[in-house]
Amino acid sequence: MKRVLFSALLGALTFSGAQALAADNLDALYGIANRPSYIKHYEADKQDNVLLNPYLQVASKEHPAVLDAARPVYNYVITPEGHVALIEEAPHPYGRTYPKGFFRPEDKSQRKPGTTENYGHVSATAGGPGRISGEIINDRKNKCWLVNNKSGRYSKRNIDRTPEQLLNAFLLMRETIDPGQQPWCPSAVYLLAYAPSYIEKPLRQSPDMRYENPQTKKNAHILVTPGGSYPRFSIPAYEHLSLDEVQPGGESKPAPAAQGKKPEKALQPEKAAYNDDPS
Repeated sequence: MKRVLFSALLGALTFSGAQALAADNLDALYGIANRPSYIKHYEADKQDNVLLNPYLQVASKEHPAVLDAARPVYNYVITPEGHVALIEEAPHPYGRTYPKGFFRPEDKSQRKPGTTENYGHVSATAGGPGRISGEIINDRKNKCWLVNNKSGRYSKRNIDRTPEQLLNAFLLMRETIDPGQQPWCPSAVYLLAYAPSYIEKPLRQSPDMRYENPQTKKNAHILVTPGGSYPRFSIPAYEHLSLDEVQPGGESKPAPAAQGKKPEKALQPEKAAYNDDPS
């Protein structure tokens, strides 16, 4: 009897250890799963339950999600389990429509007439934790799907959302999402506005820096390409950022570019981000 109990206990410990190793690997690949930075007033019902997006797809190799080329944009969240949760931007049933537009004090932007309050990234998780997140944009100019890290809930204000993790998320999407009538763009876009400052500051000085609009310097970003060279960073001790600025425990430096190889002609994105809403 004791031997049976010991075997059962050993099996439970082994399973628990395997779970911990799997979680650690997902943390390294896609960032630690953290609660959203905020939830908007209209996204929860009277019982404080955050509504799920009615168009939610959770992608896996066995059950791939599907992109529709008629849609301009999708939002994605890498879930705590390491899946891609995919949602469409759609008006929220508890949200408002602004016929004359309105001024958003949080990002000092003027919203255009007819702006609706839509389902955001938290509608992919019912307000639960998420890893690196962003947009999948229908880049009609290049006729491909463009992935970025634009999420004010799950990417911004987290210290471990790096170019490498965006690339890992992009690779996971290519394995588990059917892009439909058009292919994936060759590179993903890492937006500096959604990066922690220990990453943003050196990238501002990088020769690989790009802008959606060079004249206005809108949406500063770098491109990360599967199999290509990209800056790598050592992640400081983890903390969930409540402020835009972070004081890391040590200095991190971009990895040197590959020597003796001319860079391939990079994608020129029509848009690095779909809109100015930081959700």
